[in-house]
This record gives sequence, structure tokens and C-alpha cells, in this order.
Amino acid sequence: MNPIDELRAARPAHLGDVPVDERTRRSELAHAMSPTMSHGTPFRRRTKPRLVWGLGLAGAAAAATAVAVLAAGTGGGTAPRAPSAAPASSAPVKLTAQQVLLVAAISAERQPATSGEFWHTETLGRNLVTAPDGYVMVMEQRNEMWVGKRGQWSRSQYLGAKPATDEDRAKWAAAGSPAEVEIAVPGKPVGRTLPLAANKPYTGHHAGKEVFWLGRNVTLADLAALPDDEVGLKAWLLKYYEGKSTESDAPMAEDAWLFQVTAGLITDMPVSAKVRGAAFRMLAALPSVTAVGEVTDAQGRSGTAIAMETESHIGGADGRKGLLQDRLIIDEQTGVALGRESVVVKPGGFQAGLEPGTVWNSATVVRAEWTDSRTS
Repeated sequence: MNPIDELRAARPAHLGDVPVDERTRRSELAHAMSPTMSHGTPFRRRTKPRLVWGLGLAGAAAAATAVAVLAAGTGGGTAPRAPSAAPASSAPVKLTAQQVLLVAAISAERQPATSGEFWHTETLGRNLVTAPDGYVMVMEQRNEMWVGKRGQWSRSQYLGAKPATDEDRAKWAAAGSPAEVEIAVPGKPVGRTLPLAANKPYTGHHAGKEVFWLGRNVTLADLAALPDDEVGLKAWLLKYYEGKSTESDAPMAEDAWLFQVTAGLITDMPVSAKVRGAAFRMLAALPSVTAVGEVTDAQGRSGTAIAMETESHIGGADGRKGLLQDRLIIDEQTGVALGRESVVVKPGGFQAGLEPGTVWNSATVVRAEWTDSRTS
């Protein structure tokens, strides 16, 4: 039975066949498929974003250039889709986080199985940094990865930096339009140099089998053996939860840790349709997950974001850490992840000087697929 048929079957008879906008249909379908409807009681309950400053600065000739590299993995690329058009007479319907995730779970579980010699992902990362003169620069990086039985091959390229807005461009010009910008690194006595020009691609090869992060380093075989139900998957993941952040020794609540790890699984990793569906269902049971609503990612694609607030793992010169909203952007209609975003809620640390609501960094999935060829 397709989603519309399920929706019709779940729809109260007294409502008849009055036209309903697509987002309302998804809301009703999610409600019909929710644990409350199915079982009588609701069920309860880190990686690229992991959205944080790239956990290091990498650069020209692979080391000298300061580039914020996102430490989180993303996957599940999909073609752009237009926002759903609701009838003029209908008010927009905002789904709850649980409804969004349950619809995504249903869609993900229906995706056909694919295979190939290599798991290939391509992501575009964007990160904001503030120069000493007060203007903000946006830098971009492209990352590709091929994972097979003989290890991991990667290709990364720093795509350059530029002023984030016209106002920032005017401030940069007033500072002499430097070709390189000195930026401070919170917690470090020495800053780094950020060039505006792009670098040549950098390639690498890792021969080890453990190439993914899922609370610990895991292999393709580990991913293939993951439990495909939400209860089993949660228990498997929590075996490696130690009460602290995936990025540091700072304390982290269980919900936040599970959100970060599971979002990485959904976006970056070659798991089965049933496991991806289980991951969505597990997130739906986390009480701290909230719905952001419809957003547009860095590539202009429309998706729906769910989120959780987390504290920045690095404080500024004054010791204050920023508060961030970690967003997972998904296409509910396909159950595919479009990417991750880290949005400033409270400036501090690397986010000092940025306004609340600013997308501090993002990793947008261009493609995540099985392939039989490797071009790196």
C-alpha cells in the first residue's frame, strides 16, 4: 500500500474526500503510523556535521592553510525538489519533529536496495570565520570519499574564501583587501592564516578497515550487521556512550549524543533501508528533538529540518562557549538526508561576533551512492 492509500485508510470517514494539501497528508500519515496509533503508548527513548568547527585547521599543501574542515560526515544526496505547494485556501501545516521523522522512516524503508564496489560520498562544506577587523569570511571545501574492501580513498579541495556579505566586503576592502586573513583560534595562543585563493585537490588513501565513526570506529561489516529496529539500534549505539561529547571530554546528555551519532549514520553511511528507517524512528522518540520546518540548504534544495541544541565544544578568549542548533535536513518524500547545518543560538567561542540565527557551518550532500568506479 502506498503512502496516499495508507493516508486514506487512516483518515476519519466523516471528512470524506475534501482536498488536502500535501503537508497535511504527511502529518496525518505520520500520526496514523505513530507508535501511539500502532501500539497504544508512545515509545521513549554522534559523523560529518557532527557540526562543529572542523576539528582542526588544514590548508595549502595539506597543512599550511587554515581551513575549517567539518568533522561530520554527510550522505544521501538527492536531486533538488521544489517546495510543496499548498492550496491558496489552506494554511501551512507545520509537522512535529516526530511526524517528520516517521514520514521519513516510511519513505526510507521503501527505497530499493543498491550495491557496488565502492561507497561514494561527495559533500560541500561552508564555514564562517571572523577576522580581527570584524568582518566575516565564508570559506568552502569539497570532500569526496570512496570506501571499499581495501580501504578508503579521499579527495579534498579548499575552494577559497570570500566576504560573507556586502557589508563584510566593504570592511574587507577598507582593511586593504588582503589576499590572506589572520584569524584567531579559540583556545590556541597562535592564530592561523586563511587564504582567499583556492588550493589544488589533495588526495589520500587509508588502508584500514575502520573508516566510519559511530560512537567508535566501525567497518563496512559492522554497518552491515547493525540492528534494523529502533530499540536494538539504540541499545547497540549506547554501548559506546560514556557521558561526554563526541568531540571532547565535555559532558553531553544521552539525547544529544544519540542525535549526533545517528544523524551521521543517516547522512554518511551505507546502511540498509531498514536500518535507516530504524534510525529515523529512534530519533523520533528523543524528547529533545524539535522541528524547524521547511528550509533551503546551501545548494538551494528544499527540505525539512529537525534539530537539537548543543553547546560549542570550544570556548572563546573569555571562556564563554556558544550555543548551537544542530540541524539535520531531510527530504521527507524520499527519506534521504540533504545535509547538516549548525546555527548560532548564542554566540561564543568560534561563533563570537555572529548574530543569532546565522548558519555558522554546513555540510551539504551532493551524492551518496554505491558505484563500481573510483576516480581518485
